[in-house]
Amino acid sequence: MATFVIHEWLWEDSSGVNGREFQREAFDVISRLAVSEHQIVIVQGSPFDQKAWRLCKRETAVIRAIVTTFVTNLRQNSDRCRILNPGEVTPIPEELAAATNQDDHYLLEAQQAVDGAILVTSDGTLREAVRNAGLPCLSREEFLSAYF
Repeated sequence: MATFVIHEWLWEDSSGVNGREFQREAFDVISRLAVSEHQIVIVQGSPFDQKAWRLCKRETAVIRAIVTTFVTNLRQNSDRCRILNPGEVTPIPEELAAATNQDDHYLLEAQQAVDGAILVTSDGTLREAVRNAGLPCLSREEFLSAYF
């Protein structure tokens, strides 16, 4: 079993802005995570969480299927999704904070709050900083090929 903190690429892909192939892959990731032994970590009210809820308001059948699967099969399943309140996250070291974008700190705080959590991001600069700090981090592509 692995525990993942997933960057917002999942919602960008799910929305369709990155094309149908990425949208299909995002739906596949959500569907497979829901029936896997893996777990995701979400900070309640975080940008990741906000983007998921905003996507729920979209009207297309494909997006509705994606968010319905996410909410009912993944987010509401405490075996597959660990939801942290903002007060449960762990502050990140100053050096890592300085090397990363402030908007991404919630991801790193969530990662450090859960032992062994792996950050999954499409942001190359963030990935490099996290790896340089000795923390586990996968690119979107590495995640898809290693776990799906």
